[in-house]
Amino acid sequence: MKHKRDSFIPLLSEITSYLAIGSLVFLLIGLKGIDNYLNWLIFSATLVGTGILFGTSLYFVLSYIIPKIKTYKNSKGIGMLFPLTFAFALIFFGLGRIINEASNHSSECMDYIIQDMGEGGSRTRTYYIFINNGKKTERLTFGKAFNKAHKIGDNISLCTVTGRLGYKYFVIKSKI
Repeated sequence: MKHKRDSFIPLLSEITSYLAIGSLVFLLIGLKGIDNYLNWLIFSATLVGTGILFGTSLYFVLSYIIPKIKTYKNSKGIGMLFPLTFAFALIFFGLGRIINEASNHSSECMDYIIQDMGEGGSRTRTYYIFINNGKKTERLTFGKAFNKAHKIGDNISLCTVTGRLGYKYFVIKSKI
């Protein structure tokens, strides 16, 4: 006898697939300005790892409620675990950036000298500068207008902001 919950699985699979595709927007949000984060790799790995953990936990909760989810595969042969973990990894990454930058807990402003400038990318250009923060050289991106208005050797005022989640990032002093 087929349970009502079992007929819900294909719909849940389709919703999860659309959620995974839609989560790509959160990837773009998370990647925008990621160069301006101190320890951006730790920031990214923590949020993506948390999203994977949440997606996996949700999968196991769902499989406890609807046991046939464990063996279900859609027409393309994809189960439920991958789309759930993929979607929540990207959603947590993008939302983490939004939450971190939503309010500033503290900021320290200093003057830095532009060590080098450049641009990269093929279709979409990225404009970046290099500064020395005393410990290491940082690569920052503030956009085309910023790069056109400055040159190597210029002094710029930047603030190191500690976000709501505790991760630090650089901001132009005039934008605080």
